[in-house]
Amino acid sequence: MRIKNYHTQLQMQALYDLTMRAKAGTVMYLAIWIAIVWAYNIHEKSPTFFYANGGILLSLAVVRLIHLFKTKQCTEDNAEHLYQILVYILLCTALHWGLMTAWVLLDDNFIEARTVIMIVLPTFAIGGASTLSISHEVRTLYPTFMFMPTICALLYTIDRDNFLLAGLIIVAFAYVFVISGLVYRNYWSAITNNLIAEERAAAMEQLSITDQLTQLKNRMFFDSEFEKEWKRSIRLKAPLSILMIDLDYFKKLNDTFGHIFGDEVLKHASAAIANEIKRPTDCIARYGGEEFVAMLPNTNLDGAKVIAERIRKTIENLPLEHNSRPVSLTCSIGGATIIPQPGGDRSDLVKRADSALYQAKDGGRNRYLADDPRANLEQVS
Repeated sequence: MRIKNYHTQLQMQALYDLTMRAKAGTVMYLAIWIAIVWAYNIHEKSPTFFYANGGILLSLAVVRLIHLFKTKQCTEDNAEHLYQILVYILLCTALHWGLMTAWVLLDDNFIEARTVIMIVLPTFAIGGASTLSISHEVRTLYPTFMFMPTICALLYTIDRDNFLLAGLIIVAFAYVFVISGLVYRNYWSAITNNLIAEERAAAMEQLSITDQLTQLKNRMFFDSEFEKEWKRSIRLKAPLSILMIDLDYFKKLNDTFGHIFGDEVLKHASAAIANEIKRPTDCIARYGGEEFVAMLPNTNLDGAKVIAERIRKTIENLPLEHNSRPVSLTCSIGGATIIPQPGGDRSDLVKRADSALYQAKDGGRNRYLADDPRANLEQVS
């Protein structure tokens, strides 16, 4: 799963980066072609050549614009597919420009345009290979498709100057190949290390807010969420309830059956409590020892009581055993509810719930008690 996760993230990042790097070329090839045509009247000297090249370049530009639009709507499922499509588009563009340059060199109708086209070719080849070299296929094939048709055309003419020019292009091709390789390795090394660092940071953050025994959130996380929810409840003028939950006679259970069994009980109890705190906005955390705290946003007295009773009954019915002998477990719960007001002290709500908890324990345990005169204070045995 971890490898798949890395692969997906890398594929998404590579697609985005390659698309952004190739974005300028969407209209640049077509624009340069139009400038050359206008400067040397290619449309008059060879209309067929003009329309053929113009049509191909326009089609490639449209396809790239469609791909750019699709990339903005990309999901993990089609990222690799879109990435491969973009690679094919870029290679088709390079091959077309390379063949077009070779044609210009071989056709005497375009003698005036040869110097310009020979300046543009290495510019595109070097710039494209360097910028787009995050793809292995583009890194190797893009300059090859750009340069090889031209090299062949120069060698075909059997001219000393063209032979020299072909040799210089070969040297440039080798240089581009080496440099693009360095860019490729540096890019993938950097992006991989960055993703690993982000994952490790996320894991460390998760560890810092998670109780390692019960896998519930810890008190630090609860305090942070409580502060946020208090402010939100003030804005919404909504009720906010707190439940303090304590496992009854847990010290005696530890002393009787041992700390290892006690830890197992904590795990089972915490899982049972978490299962009853169902809404995404609710928060359940281990407050310390065998004590838990639940924050219930937008929950009034009656709603808090329903949840508390559900938790109490779930703990009471936990199927615990030690050496094949059943072990009973109960909990006491104290609750408090308030509609937070500006300037109010949120810690008072926790203190009220904690005070209700101790009253429940003093009253016989295995019961829920709310610190509010309007709450139903019936005792459940």
